Amino acid sequence: MNDREPLILMVEDDAELARLNARFLARKGYALRLAGGAAEALALARECAPDLFILDVMLPDGDGFSLCEELRAGNDAPVLFLTGRSTPGDKVTGLEAGADYYLTKPYDRQEFLAVVQSLLRRAKLTKERMAELTTLTRGPLTLQIAQSKAFVNGRDAGLTPKEFAVLLLLAQNEGKELTGEEIYARVWGMTANNDKNAIRMHISRLKKKLGEEGTDGFSILNEYGRGYLFTTR
Repeated sequence: MNDREPLILMVEDDAELARLNARFLARKGYALRLAGGAAEALALARECAPDLFILDVMLPDGDGFSLCEELRAGNDAPVLFLTGRSTPGDKVTGLEAGADYYLTKPYDRQEFLAVVQSLLRRAKLTKERMAELTTLTRGPLTLQIAQSKAFVNGRDAGLTPKEFAVLLLLAQNEGKELTGEEIYARVWGMTANNDKNAIRMHISRLKKKLGEEGTDGFSILNEYGRGYLFTTR
């Protein structure tokens, strides 16, 4: 999710109930797409990437449990079942299919709203935490860890895997001097031995590709005789 209003896909074959719920949620600031069956829901899910799914179990062209499993295969948005199927076995089946919450009809609208808000809030926090784990930003420098890519002001620096690993290590230890031997041991997984120039060469190529000398915002400093230091300014 980003700064746009959260988008909810509601799958409900009772057109009047779907209309009432859509109007209620729209007044609370949510965007809605409605589907009357499983096939339509799958098509809309591919088209608009919802932030939350609200599913009924009984659908004219299938059941919500199977639909939930299909949606879960290609989307990590939370799923709320809103259904008249209220036996313990139904709830278990729904949760095992991948749902995050199971609310039975009739239901209190404020409880319904609270569940929607809670699921969306939790999903947003999860995505933010995942972004923190997979992206590192230092001034104009952005490191996409999973892809081993470095961007300076949005420009791909075109680093090799080893160059990226050296840069990531330095950026993660911002403000801390690392010796060439430390960097070699942690990136190459062995002692430098007779390959002590490798770090110097990698740092030199790294700075050239990053355009660091002419970039306002960060520096990779060579502390003569001591090591290397990444700093932002």
